[in-house]
Amino acid sequence: MRLSAPLTALLAAFALLAGIFAAEATAAQQPLRWSAASATTSKKKHRAHHRKANARARLKDAIHGKRGVSDNVSLTSIGNAKVKSKPKASAVPKTKTLAPGLLFEGAQLSDFAALEAAPGAFQEVPDPLGSGETVLQLNVNERDVAPITPTDNPRAQALSPDIINNGSEFWLQTKFMIPTNYPFVPHWMSLLGIYGAPYGGPGPFVLEVCENRLQWMRNGTYNWDVPFQMPLIKGSWVTVLMHQRFASDGFVELWINGQQINFFGREPRLNMQTADRSNSGAPNSARISQYREAGMFETGTLYFGALKIGTTRESVGG
Repeated sequence: MRLSAPLTALLAAFALLAGIFAAEATAAQQPLRWSAASATTSKKKHRAHHRKANARARLKDAIHGKRGVSDNVSLTSIGNAKVKSKPKASAVPKTKTLAPGLLFEGAQLSDFAALEAAPGAFQEVPDPLGSGETVLQLNVNERDVAPITPTDNPRAQALSPDIINNGSEFWLQTKFMIPTNYPFVPHWMSLLGIYGAPYGGPGPFVLEVCENRLQWMRNGTYNWDVPFQMPLIKGSWVTVLMHQRFASDGFVELWINGQQINFFGREPRLNMQTADRSNSGAPNSARISQYREAGMFETGTLYFGALKIGTTRESVGG
C-alpha cells in the first residue's frame, strides 16, 4: 500500500522526534565527565579571585573557624570529605596548673580551644632537629579545604581560648620551623595572628611567609603595608616573642630569634589599632597555623613549638 506524501512526511517527523528523545534519555543516564579544559579554566578563575580579593579574604580562616561556614567562593564538593572535629569544650585541662602570670600554654593538641584542620593534619611528634622535645607537626594538603576545613584555602589552625581582652596588655611566645624542602610560597602563607568577633574582615595584622620572606603585614586600615620583613629562615627554629596592647590605641613590640624588631627600620614599638572593626567585638584568641593560598603546591609540612600567652615577659619564657 502506497502512502500519501503528507502522511509519509508526518511519519518521518515522528521518527525523527523519537530518535531525539531516545538520544536525550541515553545522555541523561551517562555520568557527567570531568573536563580538563573546564577544570583548568575554573582553577585559574578561582586563583585569580583570591589574588584580587586578598584584602578581604586572606584571614577569613578565623571568621569561618568561629562561624563554621565556608568562604563566599566555594570549591565544588570534594569526594570522600570528612567533617572536621568539633572544637574542644575546654582549652586547658582542669588538672593542668599554669605558672604564675601564664594565661595559656598550648604544648599539646588537647590544650587548644579548637583545632581547625583535616583529620590527621595535626600530630605531636619528636622535634625533627633532634632536641628531644615534642612539637606540633602541621601537614596540610591542597585538598584540606571546605567542607573538610571551614575555608576554600588549605589550612591547619590551632586556637587558644578567647582570653585577650580589649584594653589589656599581654605577651606571646612561640616558635616555628619550616624545613629546607618546604615548597616555595609564591603568594602567602599565614603563621600567626590575633583575631575574634565580630569577624569583620581581615584582622589587624598577620605574621606570614611570602616568597622568600618572613613578614608582618597589616590590613586595609594601613593600606596593607609591611612594617617588617626579613629573609625566610628554613631548617632552623625561629622564635617569636610579641608584646601587645590590644586596643584601638594599641601597640606591638616584636622579637625574632631574640632580636627586637625595628618596624620600618626605626620603631621598636609600633603604635597601631590592634583592635579595630574586624576584631574588637569580644575577647580574641591567638592562632598558629599553616594557612595558605590555594593552588600553590600539593602538600607542605611545618612545625610549631608551644604557644604561650601571659601577663609578663617572664611568664612566657621571653
